Amino acid sequence: MNINGEKPKKERSIILKGYKDSFIRLQDNRKLSYLSYGETNENTVIFLHGFGSSASSIHPDTKILDKYNVRFFAINRPGYGDSDVKIKYSMEDFADSINEFLIAKGIEKASILGWSAGGLYSQVFTSKYSEKVTSLNLISSAIPLNSNETTKILPANWKSIVNMNKYIPFMTKLYFKSLSKKITNNLDSTIQKSIQQMVEGDKKVAVDPIMKTVIIKGAMESYRNKGIGVYYDALALCQKFDDKRNPFLNVNVNIWQGGNDTIWTSETSNYLREKYSNSTYSFIDNEGHLLYLSHWDEILKKSFS
Repeated sequence: MNINGEKPKKERSIILKGYKDSFIRLQDNRKLSYLSYGETNENTVIFLHGFGSSASSIHPDTKILDKYNVRFFAINRPGYGDSDVKIKYSMEDFADSINEFLIAKGIEKASILGWSAGGLYSQVFTSKYSEKVTSLNLISSAIPLNSNETTKILPANWKSIVNMNKYIPFMTKLYFKSLSKKITNNLDSTIQKSIQQMVEGDKKVAVDPIMKTVIIKGAMESYRNKGIGVYYDALALCQKFDDKRNPFLNVNVNIWQGGNDTIWTSETSNYLREKYSNSTYSFIDNEGHLLYLSHWDEILKKSFS
């Protein structure tokens, strides 16, 4: 396995100032791309991005990472960023890819930060590789989409995605292909329309010129490949998985929820609180789904407390 796939400096794309854009080759020869910072720092953090976003949708201020001595990695799922597309993978498959990444980087333990859909992938990884996780940090996190326990509390948009993938998956594929085309051909108007539909807490984040840049990068890098990466991501998220494994041992669980979040709601975070009964819960009244950007400092600090 080629584990030294970091791009040469002349070819490396500096997506965010101070971050390195790199990749490794997995055992099946697929490229797994990631952003990194702070190679000599001691506290390792793995960030898993949201649905329809990418590894580039991270807080741009590296001073916060240095403040907490963080060695940081944000990993792209298949078809996102420069990660190669993989057809019909599962969340457990991606957990195995993260494990390959940790081995390639010589990382024995890390704090896992999962935002939105990345929160569900984080739970699956921690369930399978709990011995490698020091803390699980679920920020505006997704919950299982294909479970009898969660059917009644799934937000409407996610119920629609589950039903489309179950009964008319070709329509889901066409939808994401169409959205990819809109973003490619009418980026400004598509982003502006999205911002207009946000709750006030998210609008404050999204209109900040610097934050807007990383949000746009995340969207553009997720819908490349004509939206096929997002489509297979949706299929993976909608699969059933074994969440009945033994409780995490020696893993601190921190849950963050915005009071005005309409993507993943207070009701879904209450499900997580019951599931992880020893977790800490941070409820932030006037925040929405993008609270990970507005509260990045506190989230990192909490992940090591």
